[in-house]
Amino acid sequence: MSKNGTIVNEWEKLTALSNRRLSVGESVKTIKMSWSIDRITIVGKLKENIYYHTTHDVLILDFEQLMRLNEGNGYLKAVGNNGWQLLDQYEENIAYIEILKWQEGKGRIDFNPNKISQFLAGSMKNFIHDLFLEPHFSRADIACDIIDVPDDFITQYRVVDPVSFKPIYGRSGKLETAYWGSRSSERQIRMYNKKLEQERKRKIVPKEIDTWWRLELQLRRGKATDWYAMVHESLGSFASPHFLPVSTKPIDKVLTSGLIADQNNWSIISRDLKYRLRKLLKQESQNDELTNHLRESFAESSSELKEELDTWLQGLDVTEEKE
Repeated sequence: MSKNGTIVNEWEKLTALSNRRLSVGESVKTIKMSWSIDRITIVGKLKENIYYHTTHDVLILDFEQLMRLNEGNGYLKAVGNNGWQLLDQYEENIAYIEILKWQEGKGRIDFNPNKISQFLAGSMKNFIHDLFLEPHFSRADIACDIIDVPDDFITQYRVVDPVSFKPIYGRSGKLETAYWGSRSSERQIRMYNKKLEQERKRKIVPKEIDTWWRLELQLRRGKATDWYAMVHESLGSFASPHFLPVSTKPIDKVLTSGLIADQNNWSIISRDLKYRLRKLLKQESQNDELTNHLRESFAESSSELKEELDTWLQGLDVTEEKE
């Protein structure tokens, strides 16, 4: 809720929800999915001369002068010595802009396109185009909202790559958020209970929505450029004990369930056993109904996602400068 009491409802931002059918135990459930770009960071050289039109004149300013001139005007708020928050009419933070301290002449803008209205998006794209030379992505978060998959079913999914795993549990002992990979890595995956997050923020969630989880791939530096391949690669490691091959030995079923229940168990098994069980779980991900629904819905949405990413750079190639 904004300071003015206006509810910003993320549910209404979800578009083109894709209906799927998922086997859950003995029953079949109808679930929904929607892919989106959840966060973008653009870095580029700051233009030295920016033409700023006032009522009576045209000023030639550099980036910092432009920001300082507009501080306190209702939509730009200074943060520290070299950063600014861009606010909407409800005083919701929609973007963060900063001059990079350790890269002379460069700046970055960080924002969630889902929180920007269609009208404001056009202005934002012009803003980026007017400020930056040679802009490129340094981060892109690709997310999928997963609706009505039972909590106790989806919380058994894991990324089975040899990366760090950090689960966060609520007071009830149930999983609320899971992180795979470190914050400093080029790829970090987060899965979290979006419905719970929205309710805690006093946002509106329709009563007919039983569960709402979000799977989010945070891609940085080179991985942001290669986002399409990274999503496919990550889904190839998104596995559960639900759809193991029929030929799986009973002991391997027990072991995989134990590893999913407690990630620390990976550290006490042999290297050969780790390799074998990871291979088994990656095979499972190829048969896994939920993972396959994620793959199919991503394939259906990928052209729209690419188009959206491209338009933020106003037709410039979605590539990263090598530094």
